Amino acid sequence: MTNTLLDKWCGQPWLHATYFLGIVMLNVLIINWGVWDVPQKLMCLLAVFLPLHVFEELTWPNGFHFMMNKLIQKSDNPLAYPENKLTDMVTNFGAEILFIALTFFTPMLGNKGVIFIIFFGVGETFVHTLFSVITYRHYRSKGKKTLYSPGLVTAWCLLLEAAIYGIYWLIYSKSFVMSDLWGLAFVAFLIIFLVRLPFILSDKYKTTRFAYSEIGYLEKYELE
Repeated sequence: MTNTLLDKWCGQPWLHATYFLGIVMLNVLIINWGVWDVPQKLMCLLAVFLPLHVFEELTWPNGFHFMMNKLIQKSDNPLAYPENKLTDMVTNFGAEILFIALTFFTPMLGNKGVIFIIFFGVGETFVHTLFSVITYRHYRSKGKKTLYSPGLVTAWCLLLEAAIYGIYWLIYSKSFVMSDLWGLAFVAFLIIFLVRLPFILSDKYKTTRFAYSEIGYLEKYELE
């Protein structure tokens, strides 16, 4: 059994590092609240909210990986691929590093960062809502009574709220120009290189090396 530094890192350490970075960015936000403008505050909030979103998906109640693989990706081994510990690390830890970098580049990016926040927040909320509906339909015959699936609460209560305020800011400040839509390039980068590419490679090789050992939130319905 392989036990390299990568295997160890893809267990709990990267999660703990992501949560730690979220705490650091919260303190950075508090310290700079009086001097940063709204776009930079919003981007920093995204770096604070993402670890909370990851916590809901992969720590408690956990189980986003199983739901994603079984119900959305139709995997024959939903604990192992295409989403697994390695792809989750690349996607989520990579996104946290991206958000932190964008926070400090926001003074140069301006509203391009706000456009990114809006599309990320709305997109995540839409996707999680869709996944929750699919999850409910699949498990309602086994006793599921709610639309909840891991990640839904933080998507609606944190990520969407940041997006809504971003929209408000663009309207209120009257500072939007068409070139701000270049912020969509960051959305494309996130989707292509941090989400889809890891999934494509994982689905191609179908390795169990980085498989999860627990189902998480949906386990009680799987046992019905």
